[in-house]
Amino acid sequence: MYCVTDDTIVAVASSPGYAPRGIVRLSGPRAVEIVEGLFEATDRTPLSVRPGFCFVTGMVRLEGAERLPAEVYLFRAPRSYTRQDCVEIHTIGSPAVLAMVIEAALSAGARPAQPGEFTARAFVAGAMDLSQAEAVAVAINARGDAQLRAARKMREGEVARRVIEWRDALAELTALVEAGIDFAEEPVEFITPDVLRLRLSELADRMETLRAHAASAEHFDVLPAVLLLGRPNVGKSSLLNALSGLDRAICSAVAGTTLDILSAPIRVGAIEAMLLDAAGLHDDADELMREAQRLALSAAEHVDLLCLVVDLTEPPDASAFDCLRSTPATPCVLAANKIDQVDDTTRDRRIALLAESAPPNVAAFCLVSARTGAGLDGLRGAIAQHLDDRDDLGEDKAVVLSIRQRACLENAAAAVQRAIGEAGTTDRADLLALELREALDALAELTGEVTTEDLLGTIFASFCIGK
Repeated sequence: MYCVTDDTIVAVASSPGYAPRGIVRLSGPRAVEIVEGLFEATDRTPLSVRPGFCFVTGMVRLEGAERLPAEVYLFRAPRSYTRQDCVEIHTIGSPAVLAMVIEAALSAGARPAQPGEFTARAFVAGAMDLSQAEAVAVAINARGDAQLRAARKMREGEVARRVIEWRDALAELTALVEAGIDFAEEPVEFITPDVLRLRLSELADRMETLRAHAASAEHFDVLPAVLLLGRPNVGKSSLLNALSGLDRAICSAVAGTTLDILSAPIRVGAIEAMLLDAAGLHDDADELMREAQRLALSAAEHVDLLCLVVDLTEPPDASAFDCLRSTPATPCVLAANKIDQVDDTTRDRRIALLAESAPPNVAAFCLVSARTGAGLDGLRGAIAQHLDDRDDLGEDKAVVLSIRQRACLENAAAAVQRAIGEAGTTDRADLLALELREALDALAELTGEVTTEDLLGTIFASFCIGK
């Protein structure tokens, strides 16, 4: 289905649900013709005579005499996303209205687009390779700025750039090895076994480094988790409600109100996260509360950030940090709650005492009041900073790989490792060349390229054997 590109497809391109603006997108040889039958421009100029990269205001005609205001954006082949004529109808973002526009386009000869088919047409037309096409899905699932930066690198061809570099190096080595096979009877050595092993080892290491450290595309739709910890009645549930804007947790002065782990989505800066509220931690707990505390401490081992909540109306207790001892690698933000209930002198003295006994993973101190909202913006900023640091991907982690791409890299690296084992064995040169071709095929599968003609071109250009 995705290889069929000679018909015209249509789909809603805007997010589901109600919005001020909704978008219906068409792509294909009849896209302009179909939209021209549905749309009446304000200046009466037909779409068919307009150039690409323009937008036109007017009315879209629906069932009967119904008309709605709309704008049409026109992109002419080959300078469009799909490299075909592509038209977008922007109108009222009501699902019912958009469904009527889709129905009118289908009646005029379009067909419903399959999932991802617009991007598939861009790939088939050569506008992007497979890794870039997959980056579109990664960008859609991105939950923060760091993930969007990684998706943009992927979309700009960062993966393909590295793969092409490795492919060219492998193609050159394969050409040298196969030339050695062709001229085995001649007193000439195109590449020594030591040099071949060294260059192959460098390539294998670079592939493995990328595979091991690159971010996972499949995890981009998983929200980072922030867990609220602390003793009973320090205000964790109130803080959950205040940060999320939802009354998800019951707030009570009775210890043990929260038994299960509650959750609520929060927005901190450009990052969306899941805020978790666990049972309060205290020593004289009954069996039910001990089980709730066990769940809380277990959750603390699997979250991205801890938020330890303390009560400033109570004298500092070094044991408040005991729950952090088992998770020394997890960063923690301390939220000193109820600042509205203490004077400045008491507040400063108690914060100083807490700072003296805080373990190293407490990275920030925030003064807040869950009741009045004081300091919540600062707490949100501290949470956002540490979650962004978690996603601040380095050179390799700035690249995003899907499961398929990881498998291709693993296959390529494994073939290179096998080739290293065959290098220097004069009677197994054919197996060496076969392993190198296997590596080339795996890299070609990653980007959707065909390597056979590229390899032949490399051989002929490098050696001019016919001379």
